[in-house]
Amino acid sequence: MKKEFPAVCGAIAALLSPAFAGETPPPPGLAAALIEAAAKTGDAAQIAAVANAAKEVFPDNADAIEAFAATRIAAVAPPDAEPESPPDAAAETADAPPADKPDGWTGKVAASAALASGNSENMAVGLLLDARREAGRIAHNLDSYVDFGRSNGVQNLKRWGAAYQLDYQFSERAYAYGRLSYDEDQFSGFDYRLFGGGGVGYFIRKSDAFTWKIEGGPGYQYSPIDDTRAIQKEIAIYAGTELDWVIREGLKFEQDVKAVWTDPTTTFVSLTGLSAALTEQLAAGVAYEVRYETNPPLGRQNTDTVLRANISVGF
Repeated sequence: MKKEFPAVCGAIAALLSPAFAGETPPPPGLAAALIEAAAKTGDAAQIAAVANAAKEVFPDNADAIEAFAATRIAAVAPPDAEPESPPDAAAETADAPPADKPDGWTGKVAASAALASGNSENMAVGLLLDARREAGRIAHNLDSYVDFGRSNGVQNLKRWGAAYQLDYQFSERAYAYGRLSYDEDQFSGFDYRLFGGGGVGYFIRKSDAFTWKIEGGPGYQYSPIDDTRAIQKEIAIYAGTELDWVIREGLKFEQDVKAVWTDPTTTFVSLTGLSAALTEQLAAGVAYEVRYETNPPLGRQNTDTVLRANISVGF
C-alpha cells in the first residue's frame, strides 16, 4: 500500500495540472490569503498592490494571481465600474498622486536687534513668531511679537502683542476670516488695544514665487487711554495686505500693511523685510517697521519707526 501511495498522488496531480484540466491553476494559498485580506478593506488599489507584490514572490503563478485579484477587484468596484486587472507596479508608482501635505504648523521664529526712533529712541531686542496651520478649507494664523529696550539704564521700549486669525477658503483665491488681536505699547499713550472683527479676503496673485492678498471688514476696538483713563469703544474697519516675493532662490522680499480705522483715530502699521537663506531653515535679514497714528494721545508723536536686523528659524 505504501508503494502505491506516490503513484496515486502523481495521478491526482496530473488530473489537476493545467495541461489536463485546461484551466489556470489557482494561486498559492499564501497569495490568495493576502489578496482576500486586502479585499476586506474594500479598496481596489490595495488589492492591486498586494497582487503585484504576490506576483513578484510567486512569478510562476503570476497569471493565476492576476486573475484571482481581478475577481476581488470586481467585487469591490462600484456597479457601473469596469473590472480592471491589477496595474503594473511601475505604472502605479508613476501615476500615483503626490501625498497630501501633513497637517501641522509652518512658519518662523525670529530674534532681532532694533534701532528705534520716535516715541522711543534706543537700542532694543525683539522676538517674533509667525505661524500658519492649514487643514482642508480651514487655516489658522498666529502672529505675536515682543520688543524690549533700555536707554541710559532706563526702560523706554516695552511693546508686545498677538493676533489670531481663522480663514475659511471659499475657492482657490477667495476666503472669509475672523480676527482677534491684542496690542500693548507702554509708550504709545494707549494702555492696550483689543480688536475683534471679521471680513473677506482675496489672493490677487498666488504662486510659489509671488503671493499677494488683500483683506478687510468691520470690527470693534476697545482702547483705554493712559493719561485720561478714558476708554475708546468704537466700531472699527480693518484692512490689510500681504505681499511675498521670492526674488530668487534663497532671497525673499516681504511687505505687510495693516490699518484699523475708528472715528477718533486711524492706525497704520507697515512692515518691509528682506531675508536671505543661510541654510534650509536658517535665514538672516533686515526689516523696517513704521507705525503711524493719525490722532495720537496728547504729547505723543504720530510716527514710530523700528529698524531690525534679525535671524530667523523656519519650521
